[in-house]
Formats: sequence, C-alpha cells, structure tokens
Amino acid sequence: MALLWTRADRPLADAYSGADIARLTGLTRGRVSQLRTPGEPDALPEPDAPGSTTTRPLWRGDTVARWCARTGRRLPPRTASWLMPGPDGPHLRRESQQTLRLQQDDIPDHPDLRRPPIDVHVIRYTTASGSGPSVWLATVLAPGEMRRLLGWPPGWPHESPLDHLVHEILAGFEPDHRADTDLLGTLVLLPTIAEPEYGSMSGDVRVLQLHKGDVGGRDADRFHSQLRQLRPSADELRDLAQALGHRLPWWPPGCATPALVSSWAPDAQRLPEHVPPPLAGAHAFLRRCESAAADLQGTLRDSVLELGRYRWNRVTSDWRGDVFPDLGALPKDCDAGIWQVAVEFNLPPVPATSGDFDEGLEWVMEHAPSQHMARGAVDTFGDPGSAGTVLLNTNSLPSQLRALFTGQVTSAEASGSYRAQRVLDALDAHPAAAAGAVLGTWPAVTGPAWCATTPGTGLVALHVPRVMSAPTSSAGAPLEVVLLRTEPVGSYGQPAPAVGFVITDQDRVLLLPAQGRPAELAAAIEHAVWHPDVPTPLVGLASSSNQPLVTVVDALVETGPRFTPWEQLTALVAPPTHSGGYFSCCGVAAGPVDGELESRSS
Repeated sequence: MALLWTRADRPLADAYSGADIARLTGLTRGRVSQLRTPGEPDALPEPDAPGSTTTRPLWRGDTVARWCARTGRRLPPRTASWLMPGPDGPHLRRESQQTLRLQQDDIPDHPDLRRPPIDVHVIRYTTASGSGPSVWLATVLAPGEMRRLLGWPPGWPHESPLDHLVHEILAGFEPDHRADTDLLGTLVLLPTIAEPEYGSMSGDVRVLQLHKGDVGGRDADRFHSQLRQLRPSADELRDLAQALGHRLPWWPPGCATPALVSSWAPDAQRLPEHVPPPLAGAHAFLRRCESAAADLQGTLRDSVLELGRYRWNRVTSDWRGDVFPDLGALPKDCDAGIWQVAVEFNLPPVPATSGDFDEGLEWVMEHAPSQHMARGAVDTFGDPGSAGTVLLNTNSLPSQLRALFTGQVTSAEASGSYRAQRVLDALDAHPAAAAGAVLGTWPAVTGPAWCATTPGTGLVALHVPRVMSAPTSSAGAPLEVVLLRTEPVGSYGQPAPAVGFVITDQDRVLLLPAQGRPAELAAAIEHAVWHPDVPTPLVGLASSSNQPLVTVVDALVETGPRFTPWEQLTALVAPPTHSGGYFSCCGVAAGPVDGELESRSS
C-alpha cells in the first residue's frame, strides 16, 4: 500500500526485497545484507511485508521509507513521501490562518433540504522557502462536527461541503510551476464532534491530497472517492506531527469554538478556561438562579437556588471524571506523542444540593425575572403546571365552546410569566395569525388559564394544564366531552396534538390534563374515573392500554369536534390494576431528565 502522502507519480511499492532496497538507495546488495545484523547502528528493521520468508525477506514500503529517513538516506524525490521526517521531509512553518463559512445555495422549492452553514478554521503550513507543497489543517467549528463536511444534502455551490471547502482553500492559490510534481499539498481534517462520545476520535482523521488540477473544474464526488476512509496509522500521524513541528490539537466535544480555535497555538501559555462551551447554558442558568434567589426569602429562596445547582451538578459530572472518563481529558487510546488537549478547564466547585425545588420551579414559570431563566428551567425540568401549549381554531368548535373563547376571555398583563409568553409565541408562529395578539385568561376551572387571541380570526392559543379539578368540587360533575385535533405548530411533519374539553352539569369547562395521542387522552379519562375526588398533578401519567377506549377516543378526534356524553367514554373504563403503586395509572417514580419532569406517584 502506498503511503498516505506519497507523491503520485511513482509511489512506493507494497513490498521491497533486499535487491529492491539496494537499487532504491544506491547501496550494494552485500551492504544491505550486513545491515540486517542486529548490532549494526543503522540496522534494517525486521521484515514485515506480507509473504516475507526467511529465505526471501520482504519489507513494507513505508517501513523502508522510514528507515531511510531515520538513517539519513535520501530516496528519489518522486518516490519519497514529502511529509516523511528526516532529510526527505521539509520542516514546515505556520504560514497563515483563516475562517471559512460554507453555505448552501438558496433552494426555495425544498426548504427541508436546508442545513446550517459550516464554519471551518484552516491553518496553512509551508516549507521555509514557501515553494514546496503545503499542509492545510482544517477544524470544523462548533456547534458542527467534521462529519458534516462529508454529508448530504445537495445544494452546495461546489457540489458538496468538502468540494466547497477545497474550492475556498485554493481560491487565488498560485501553484509553483517549477515544481517537479503536481502535488499542491495535503488537506488534513481534524476530528471535532458536537456531542460527547467516549473513546478516541483519532480514527476520524481524514486526509486528502490536492493537486494542480483541483484549482480548476472537478468531477462531482471526486474528492469523496479519493478521501481516505481507513484509520491513519500512528506512524503516519506521527510523521505529520513531526513535519508540522507540534502535536495535533484534540478538541473536547463542543469546544472547537471560533474564539478558542483561532487563538490556539501549540506553544502558547494560557490560563485554563472555567466553563466548557457545551456547559455555558447550564452555568448561565445557575448564575441567573443565584441572582433571582438573592431577592427571595425562606424556602422559596432555597428552592430557586436548588434549580440551578441541580442542573449544574448533572451536566458537569462527565467533565470531572467521577463516573465516566473525563470528557475534557485526552482519551486513553489517544497517543500523547501525537495529540495534545487543545483547551483545559478549571471547573467551578460543585454547590451542595438538597433535592427539593418544586416551589422554585412553579415560581419561575410565573415570576422569573428572565425569560432565559424560565426557558432553561422548562428545557431541563418541564413545567409542573402545564402539559403544553396548543393552538385552536374556534370557528370549528361547537357554539357553546366557541362563545367561551370569543366572549369570555379577559385581557391581562403578562408580568413576566413564561407561560403567558409561550401562548403569545405559539399564536405568533401561525401563518394565519393577524397582528396585535391579545393576551388574556379564559374562565377555566383549573390553570394555568393563560390564552392569546388575535383580532379577526378564530385562533386562540392556550395552555393545557396538568391538573383537572375533582368532579365533586364547585365546578360540577362531567356531563359532556368534546375531543378535537388542534392546529399544527412546531416540528415539520409532526401531527397536531389532540385535546379534550369536559363540560360539567354547571356549564363549566375543564380541559383534560393531557395532550397528544388518543392514548394520552384516554389515560386522563381513566384517571378521572378511578380517582374522582383527587385533583392531582398528572406528572408521569402512563399512556392507556385500554384499546377499546383508545379506539373510541381516536375516532372522535378524527371525525371532528362534537359533544359526546361523558358516560359513553367512562363506560369503557375498566377497573384499575393495582401493581404496588398508590395509583396504577401513574408512572413509576424516576429521576428527572432533560425536558421532562420528575415522575412521581399521584
């Protein structure tokens, strides 16, 4: 196999005999035989090529090239790797650096093919004379990763992200026409990843030789077909590091930011960073919680502090090496002679936690001084009082329900409520919404009762609560139910969630404390039947496995809004199955995960 960077005109052979080595180096065959003696200072390494025997020893081509470089024997220039250390390899110097933004062409007819731009930092290394081939060391900047250069979809100005990168690197590049090779140099793609992975990334290194013909037009997918997909050997990477004059930078996940990469230098002394870039959001959330808690008292103060401390403890655990390998340290299978950690961190101390933050989470949803703080709490813990935000077209509702939203909405001020902001955002995102959205509340028995309407349309955005009042309260007993699918908002191609309105015998309206698929609505109906006197937050409510009930709920959702007697649905509810928990309809207790509330027995 030819070396990675062997000049293209006459690459090294796969295997060399003693006679081949003599012809290659100008030595006599007798001297080559003497160099097989272990005591010789410049002794040949052990034969290592496939097919080697004791009577006919064979050496791999790269083994011979490295032996020549180590002992000062020059190989013919069109045979030697120009990056090989020793007399045949140049001593490179850092010539220049730039940050390139690779961006797709406009594709208005296919918006689903749009991808974010790819920012790539490129350092160019050249020989001292500047006339030899170059090395371009390319680092894809966060939040992207190196693999994006190799990927789909189409629509890039020069066939693909990789072709685009090569075009930008060679733009204005003047080849040396006096050179005895058409090789311009080697593009080295350093591994960067956006999300943590355990283990070495050295296998993700990719290299590509660039030639004079690449300055002009190229065939589509040519670079992809040339790109080396095998893991570069340690010897090859060591050769590269020696030619550059420094070890290769290893970037912890998500840390190859423009500021850190552009300021990195192999020998520069710099103080450790305090917060890894992927943890910046959690650290900002901690600081906001500490700032808000300074103006609070008692248990509420402690609960708000606990929100920030709990999240910070969770996200930093993988960067401290307590359980898993430290994400900020060089992986064990990375050769420290080839790689160096590009940035080090000195994490702030871990605050003590107590585990009780329910009161603080509820306060943040309605009174947080920062919308960023509230959004960070929802992303990590969820909203304890809201199952979500939905958008309705009231023109499709039965008249009794329609009147509720057209005549009984009371205007209100948000006063920093994140729930209020969410309904405004949901309404504003709909293409049919008119300007001048009005924030208000509607006379729901349970909250949060925030809603938003827009003049001249039947659109209304509202929260779906996690709580439904007990039927024996002043709201009255359930009499009818209206199940319907809401207006689509959010993710492309995702079906709009379904919701359910319950009308009581006192003409009050309740929202089923669930949204989404029919199985979720069926579970809320089961809970109301099984526990009629308990207005319980339904956190961790499991989907219903009652197929007859789920089928009926699905049919009512798909056939459009209509009044259905409550008893027609509750008659399908089977007796609860007690499985050790207090309520069998609720999920098993578990710790909180990002984007979800902690499951509890209700």
